[in-house]
Amino acid sequence: MNRILFSILICAFALVPASFAEERLNVILIMADDSAADNYGCYGSKFFSTPRLDALARTGAKFNHCYSEPVCTSSRVKIMTGRDGIRNYVQFGTLDRDEVTFGSMMKDAGYATVIAGKWQLHGGERGTLAPACGFDTYCLWNYPGTERSRYWNPSLMRDGKLLKTTEKDYGPDILTDYLIEFIGKNKSKPFFAYYPMLLVHSPFPKTPDSKPDPVNGAKAKSLANFRDMTLYADKCVGRIIDALEENGLREKTVIIYTTDNGTHRALTYPYGSEERIGEKAYATDGGTHVPLIINCPGTVPAGIVSNDLVDFSDMLPTIADITGAELPKVKLDGRSFWSQCQGKKGNPRKFIFQYYYPKYKPAADKHGQGVNKQEIIWAQNQRHKLYRDGSLYTVLDRYEKTLLNPGENVQVDRDRKLLQEALDSMPDKAAKLSPDIKKGY
Repeated sequence: MNRILFSILICAFALVPASFAEERLNVILIMADDSAADNYGCYGSKFFSTPRLDALARTGAKFNHCYSEPVCTSSRVKIMTGRDGIRNYVQFGTLDRDEVTFGSMMKDAGYATVIAGKWQLHGGERGTLAPACGFDTYCLWNYPGTERSRYWNPSLMRDGKLLKTTEKDYGPDILTDYLIEFIGKNKSKPFFAYYPMLLVHSPFPKTPDSKPDPVNGAKAKSLANFRDMTLYADKCVGRIIDALEENGLREKTVIIYTTDNGTHRALTYPYGSEERIGEKAYATDGGTHVPLIINCPGTVPAGIVSNDLVDFSDMLPTIADITGAELPKVKLDGRSFWSQCQGKKGNPRKFIFQYYYPKYKPAADKHGQGVNKQEIIWAQNQRHKLYRDGSLYTVLDRYEKTLLNPGENVQVDRDRKLLQEALDSMPDKAAKLSPDIKKGY
């Protein structure tokens, strides 16, 4: 009888999918707000200090060509759904209620799910809230019932209740504490945590670690505080890493770090020999080139530096690949880059496609088409970028001042052909953008 029972158990175990038979990895996706790749030491900055993130890059994988959308709503919808904005962008501040998010995907996969940070996706008649997106628990700013303050004396909604805070309370600390508490409560089961940070978006007040600063002038003070905020965001990431260590979860958890768009336009900061102006909201490299760091000791080898293309639609399928979750049964635009994180070739992109309807109207002055002449559409690879209006630039042309003409260079013409094919492969017009949408939204 014991021999028969043993045989039955062996057969039953063999029928369990590999992703469930083995211990599943946790995933923490962290996305800072308004911070380009050149604001990080591991991406060459000598001005900004990011020691914990630099260490994650050094001991894990760093991608040199990750691209967000130029502004928050477009990036947040794309990263959560794995779908390009031409399929699902409604308006600024709205995540369409019919979209399937990575929160729902991970909840369906049996993961505990949490979101903490900035929401701003409930606007209009089609907007939605965190529980409908698959999150078991949440602590959020810019959520129904909250007010404008996000840093000191913050207005935060925690699972349906507005937190009571004082002028001594700092929003990023509350949110980081909340995630650390979640980690402790869920250390015995797989979890997915999404942390769309409040930092380092304007306004630019001092952080709890800022020292009295003799800097004079509003712009200089803003930059000094922004620099402190960048370091404080790094500190918050470090606290989460330390919590994973304390709970014995460090090697069971994949940390993904990125940002939602470029640096605020009010800021000018040094980078190498340059003085760079923030390009947030512009469809330029400065508005869309963001960091991407992946770390999981024992799973992601140290020192991987990838020049493969990644865009925000790739996050959802990558998370599914990491965890064994079933992909949503909708048209997705992303592809997993998990193999590259492990030092394998994977299935790298030849191009990325971007659709953008800006809230900041001047962003569409050069290349706006379609509805209100505000729709901006382009495809790019690591070298060149082609707008749907036919304008081609080199990616290294940060402010896109020099047009590239046909016939100038064989490689340029080859990329033009590839990128035109990329544009032609996508829908002609946005599926959910109303032709009556207000200008600039």
